[in-house]
Amino acid sequence: MACLGAAALRLVGGEPTSSSSGPVGAFVSGGPSVPVAAAGPRASTTPVRANDDLSRVCEGWYYPAAPRYAGRAPHPISVGVRDQPSETSHRIKAAVEVPYTVEEKVRSAWTPAPAKAQLVACVTLIRTGAAVKKCPGVSVVRAVHSLAVHEVATGRKLLDKQLDGDVLRCPNAVPLGTGGTVPAAVSDRRLYAQLSRLVMKK
Repeated sequence: MACLGAAALRLVGGEPTSSSSGPVGAFVSGGPSVPVAAAGPRASTTPVRANDDLSRVCEGWYYPAAPRYAGRAPHPISVGVRDQPSETSHRIKAAVEVPYTVEEKVRSAWTPAPAKAQLVACVTLIRTGAAVKKCPGVSVVRAVHSLAVHEVATGRKLLDKQLDGDVLRCPNAVPLGTGGTVPAAVSDRRLYAQLSRLVMKK
């Protein structure tokens, strides 16, 4: 788990621009604060150029010039993650691990060039609970995340559900500002199981 800070945001022309298996344990009250989204998706006046642009889809923006979710499969998808309480925006995963049996054309759809993405899946931490694993200097705690999938070109929501974090191993690195706890993340295996239907829709 890389040590990542939250990206700072500033307003430019009215749009935010980046400056850069079953439940385990019991839940406790409270959890990470979640920014309140504006009513309805908002159209961006600029095209998708980088992953930072795609992360804005998770914050309620869409890109009318982006490829539509249509045509033959596979449909390119990027995954944005905000799974730490200290994070204020989503970060696009550099890669999603898929089964080794998947053919190259389908595999590449999970790591598209930003301008080619038709879909963005947003993984967002909702709440945390009791510790499920003690590690040196930190505890992995139970976590529930929302998984929402949006069409980049329209902001249309195609999937909205909740997932338990299933990565319970000790992290290789501890993100800053954790306060001694790390939420259990959602594994690529679980993401693939949830999203492959949309990627391969005909």
